[in-house]
Amino acid sequence: MGVRGFFNVGRLFKLALLIAILFGVPNIGVAEMVRVTGRAALQSGNEAIARRTALEDALYQASLAGGAELDGFTVADHGVLTGDTILLRPSSKILDFQILRETRMQSYFEVTIDAYVGDQPQLGCSARPDVVLTAVRPQIYASAKTPLWMQDALARAHSQTLGVLSKAAKVKIVESDIDLARGNARQSTAVQAGFDYQSLLLGGASKAQAPAKKLSANARALHLKWVAEGASMRSGKVLVSVEAKVVDPAAPSRGRNIRLRHTLKLSPGTPWRALNVVARKDQESAALELSKTMGAGLVPILEELACAPLVARLSGIGKKQYRVQLGARDGLTRQSLAFAEGQGQAWTVFRVVELSQSSAIVAPMNASRAGVKLSGANVRFNAGRP
Repeated sequence: MGVRGFFNVGRLFKLALLIAILFGVPNIGVAEMVRVTGRAALQSGNEAIARRTALEDALYQASLAGGAELDGFTVADHGVLTGDTILLRPSSKILDFQILRETRMQSYFEVTIDAYVGDQPQLGCSARPDVVLTAVRPQIYASAKTPLWMQDALARAHSQTLGVLSKAAKVKIVESDIDLARGNARQSTAVQAGFDYQSLLLGGASKAQAPAKKLSANARALHLKWVAEGASMRSGKVLVSVEAKVVDPAAPSRGRNIRLRHTLKLSPGTPWRALNVVARKDQESAALELSKTMGAGLVPILEELACAPLVARLSGIGKKQYRVQLGARDGLTRQSLAFAEGQGQAWTVFRVVELSQSSAIVAPMNASRAGVKLSGANVRFNAGRP
């Protein structure tokens, strides 16, 4: 009666070393393309069976090329070793494959394939680069029904709020004196509709202006617009609103529009216009209160932006290739894979063929199995927050 005994460490180590030499050390968690050829003998001239067997052999080799798990044990009978058993199993998955050629030889059949093997990439927040936001010059407006120091308080609150935002996870704030309100007067489709840069400066609403002229091609801008309104000269409250815009000229659909409001309570019974000098303490406390409140409201939104799922819409550019508004700054690499989703799309895996900072060009791994109406479909590169 056979009993499983101890591992034959020496033999298994030698076999593991041989497999590492033959197949290479697997790159865990990264999908890669391999090209392999499977073969099968022709039996009784049955080409269909030989073809299928050769394809199975090629798929098995592709799985091993992505890494293998080695296990084994020895069999003992009454303390006497009677044999060794070795188990070799692929440790990777075949995500997609494409048959390159099929060849019938004299006595066997060959099938050569390209296959993507590995685990589906999951680029969590920790593996993605920080989102860099250029904090441009803010717009600050305090009505005549607020204390005379309110304009300065808002400016101080803005500076302190940027300090709060700089502590957000995976977000880097870079301060700049770029003035979007004085940008090119032409209308721009690179900015979300309704983003009014000049209404506060000129006293009337105007259409959004293009900020991209002074920003670098792949920069994201953070623009804050502060407004303070009072009910009357003697009111003890001031309503402060902040409109935060994340402007992304290279990928307009990934911009953000956030609006926050907070009510400041002032010292009661004091004429506001008399507080210009004597109420500097109120100015400092108001700035601190606003920065804490507005910062607390903006931080989770910016952190969510940094960890947003990498989903993009395919835009056809011909020759079975598509452009997406995601790039290296979002965490994509040449090894990244995209998977079609939604709208009844067939299972299609896309590989990156060209990569820039803010965009990428992708193509189906297996063009013959790709859907016929992929332009406009969504593809997902990863699950943003694990």
